[in-house]
Amino acid sequence: MLELPLFPLDLILLPYEYLPLHIFEPRYKKMIKNAIDSDNPFGIILSQGDDVFSKGVRVNVTEVFREYKNGEYDILVKGQELFNVVSTKLDGDTVVGEIEYIPIEAGLEGSHFQDFQDSYLKVLLKFGVDKDLNIHMNKKISFEFLQGLQLPLALKKELININDETERLIFINNIFNDILNANTEYSNGDMPEA
Repeated sequence: MLELPLFPLDLILLPYEYLPLHIFEPRYKKMIKNAIDSDNPFGIILSQGDDVFSKGVRVNVTEVFREYKNGEYDILVKGQELFNVVSTKLDGDTVVGEIEYIPIEAGLEGSHFQDFQDSYLKVLLKFGVDKDLNIHMNKKISFEFLQGLQLPLALKKELININDETERLIFINNIFNDILNANTEYSNGDMPEA
């Protein structure tokens, strides 16, 4: 069983998603210092009240914007891998989770994947994204297609509870279809809050 320090937040971060954080609590300053100095990952999990969600995402610090004299940090993290939280324990003030990574395997193939990519391309064009489309069209993993979309917490909860990549792509395609069927017009690469 693998152990990972956990950072409970009132949000869900998805793989491939970036999140800026301001770290100010003493217990998290120590965890982040260790993550930066040793290039160690940590996990972000949803915390609502006294409950923590049973799934989270491993993150790495990709950039340190500012390190304050009092040990606070402004950082950018990127979601990497999904995991299940098997159990938690306290190590001093830090919550440490025993975790199991959830593999993401290939999903839709052939014409079904082409249909999905077509919907994604239409969403990009609706948002006014019409440059460097090859970069967008080379994506293969479901979570890559959500980069830049601001999804509500309820949808993110549903997404990380879907373990099958094909089912997740179908779910995301339904989100794309809802966006395409909406009468809202977007321009200049503006991304909606879905």
